[in-house]
Amino acid sequence: MVWFLAIVLCAFLAILIKWTRRVLFVFAGTPLLRICGVALFVASVFVAMTAVGGGITLAMGVDKFPAGWLIGTPFHSYLIPGLILAVVVGGSAAVAAVATLRGPDASALTSMLAGAILLGWLTGERLILPPAAFSRQFWWLEAMYIAAGLMMLAPGLTAWWVSRRHQPARGNSLRNRVS
Repeated sequence: MVWFLAIVLCAFLAILIKWTRRVLFVFAGTPLLRICGVALFVASVFVAMTAVGGGITLAMGVDKFPAGWLIGTPFHSYLIPGLILAVVVGGSAAVAAVATLRGPDASALTSMLAGAILLGWLTGERLILPPAAFSRQFWWLEAMYIAAGLMMLAPGLTAWWVSRRHQPARGNSLRNRVS
């Protein structure tokens, strides 16, 4: 499993190195907008890669979790939760990462949605799984994903607000031409 984490880390760093310049170009309006763009990109890429990878390993049974944790849930195996993690959580974060390369408006909205999906997934885990599923040794992992979800929501909202604030009103340009 360590080799898989090393590959994911290398791919994560390669993506950041390759595309961060593009993000800075797309979010060129203000320094605040640039910070938001980079935060959105980093969080989206991180969540996309780890959720897709984690979902696949969960669905395939590579990650061995006790079957007893699923008692009382609508799931009989980890296949469906793994697919939901990979496709819904990871897929929405991947769409948000790609949108970050396209423009502030689209990326802000998709990142906020992906962040809400991630936080919803974490909340759903807490509500569905038994307390034994949340050992004390992995509290930092859950905290890291909560932070990633918030890194998609807060900068997304800020980028959307800043980009809206700096766009000229559509009606004003027409009135200026007529006068």
